[in-house]
Amino acid sequence: MEPAHPTPVAAVPETDTDVMSSVPVKSLRSTVRGILSIVAPTSLVIALLYYFGWARTNAEAHALGLDYSLFGYSTQDYILRSISAMYWPLFIGAAALLIGLVLHSAISSWLGDRDNNPERARYGLGLSAALLVAGGVLLGLGLAGERVEAPSRFVSIYTPVAVTISIVLVAYAVHLFARYGPRLGNGEFARQTREYAPIAWSLVIVLLFLSLFWSVSHYAGVRGIELADQAEKAVPTQPSVTIYSAKRLFLEPPIVEKQLPDPNAAYRYRYSGLKLLFRSEHNYFLRPSDPSDRTNIVIADSPDLRFEFSNGN
Repeated sequence: MEPAHPTPVAAVPETDTDVMSSVPVKSLRSTVRGILSIVAPTSLVIALLYYFGWARTNAEAHALGLDYSLFGYSTQDYILRSISAMYWPLFIGAAALLIGLVLHSAISSWLGDRDNNPERARYGLGLSAALLVAGGVLLGLGLAGERVEAPSRFVSIYTPVAVTISIVLVAYAVHLFARYGPRLGNGEFARQTREYAPIAWSLVIVLLFLSLFWSVSHYAGVRGIELADQAEKAVPTQPSVTIYSAKRLFLEPPIVEKQLPDPNAAYRYRYSGLKLLFRSEHNYFLRPSDPSDRTNIVIADSPDLRFEFSNGN
């Protein structure tokens, strides 16, 4: 009795839908691998943290009427200051990604396969058109917001966020059209489309990464302005500062200058009417006690100076 031979199973060829639907995922993987092949993951993360920390600090310094270079921050300082600028963008981004995956699963399950559910496939095309229109509107709003010369904090944030969302909506609309639209066939146009689809999706992913970078950097700037506002409001409750100096500092009113009578004293001048804004490295950043006076006084720590601090209330 001859042994039974297994019946060969014919391979099921991939359809246009299978091929085009898998392109975005493959392009994402190849794009991420390409970026990581150029820049090490650790170096990339440190560079991003440093930049967002700098963006926050620069905006904060500008709102206070200062320059960030006066702070003398190190790389570690900028990285630590990036945490508050990145927490909410990362939290919201992760939540949005999770919601997007759930919605994608629900839409794919409801629409089903194009051949088995031709009626629902038409719904897929309708949804694709609606998403394309919504993405175009958001892109227009984002570009219009970018042209505002003195944008508010809301406009500064919604402008890059609108562009980011528009890229996502347009990309997903194209994905739905590729899945539920007319088949490409085997002509020259179909061949060119299949050939250049991975490159096009890679460019879309790069645009998405750039818009995300743009959004987080704008949020870091807005966060810096908010922190500057908080520092301004806290000036009346900050510690009062009295400076004793061996030499005259020539601080202008409303700072009160008094020359001490003892010629043999280590410190000959006393300055009062000051509030501590903050201290960075070896510099004291001070403000007059009058909240309406926004003059910044920067004094470097020195053996010729003595600082006395008292309750700010």
